[in-house]
Amino acid sequence: MSREYKTYRKLYYLLRIVFFPFYRFKIIGREHIAPGPAVFCANHSSNLDPIIMSFGAGIGHHLHYMGKIELFKIPVLSSVLRGIGSFPVNRGHNDVGAIKRAMMYLKAGEKIGIFPEGTRVKTDEAGDAKRGAVRIADQMSVPVVPVYIPRDKKLFHTYTIIFGTPYTVNPEKKKLSQNEYNTLADALMEKIATLKSAK
Repeated sequence: MSREYKTYRKLYYLLRIVFFPFYRFKIIGREHIAPGPAVFCANHSSNLDPIIMSFGAGIGHHLHYMGKIELFKIPVLSSVLRGIGSFPVNRGHNDVGAIKRAMMYLKAGEKIGIFPEGTRVKTDEAGDAKRGAVRIADQMSVPVVPVYIPRDKKLFHTYTIIFGTPYTVNPEKKKLSQNEYNTLADALMEKIATLKSAK
């Protein structure tokens, strides 16, 4: 067990204790999560979303989150995030370092979590998807797991987290253009949106 995973487990259990009195979660599709590397992609409306997705996946699956670089400039929070194996991305730039870090984890058989919208979107109208997630999944030949997280979060409610069927973004392994990656990113957000009806 790596040091990052040990820290992740400790934080996971601590946050479960903190959140349990205020939020309840119903999980659908956890059986779709297989051993081995994968890119988990969810809609994004709150800073709580990584915590919620981790609760949904369960303690047996360590998700390494790609998060906005601004979070990693907050002293204590930065140490926590790095300690559990999350890593920053400079949005709006071609952040080669973040891409390499994601690929490193996937190559090691780990799972990463990315929010393709790139920023918080409060409504169920999907935001513009960034192509990084599908491009990383394609280049590393790993599946994408679409995840739906309710956007409207209120205390003392039960929320349904839905994990869709993993899929390969480019099964024919053909060379793709930037526009084709954009199309695949939009298709991913459509898959996430359709999961809402599975509740």
